Amino acid sequence: MKNNARIVDRHQAEKLLRFINFLIDYVFAYLVIVFLFSAIIIVYSFLTGQDYAEKAQAFGEVNPFVDRIITAFFYALLMYLTEYLTKGRSLGKFITGTLVVNENGNLPNSNDFLKRNFSRIVPFDALSFLGSRGWHDSWSDTKVVKRKSYLEAVERENSIEDIGKIAL
Repeated sequence: MKNNARIVDRHQAEKLLRFINFLIDYVFAYLVIVFLFSAIIIVYSFLTGQDYAEKAQAFGEVNPFVDRIITAFFYALLMYLTEYLTKGRSLGKFITGTLVVNENGNLPNSNDFLKRNFSRIVPFDALSFLGSRGWHDSWSDTKVVKRKSYLEAVERENSIEDIGKIAL
């Protein structure tokens, strides 16, 4: 695969875009997780004949630490599936026009996406962007680029190389 590391570095998304991605993805994931667990409680209540309100209340009274671990796991799983199935994009990335690539500019593989999204479980990962690069990017060797300008630059680079090949 071609190494487009220079192009990746020139077209990285700014911190503001990354923050907007985070907010959109966080709200989206929160809504999906609430819907998912509500659906589970409804189905469980229906199958067992138990009262939905009682089960929902019991579910809400779970240990806060356990709740955070379970929620973080489902958040990481949802983000992994979203980015993997959409080839490096999440809802936030679709809206802001950004894309996840590996450091060479290629589509990350499933293992890269897995590392990227499950490292989000680490406490304070969101604050790691106060530095130069977020932990979930550096640990998975990925970067977020502005999709349109990045793809145009890659196309220009490939066109220039094609001209050189034709001349030979």
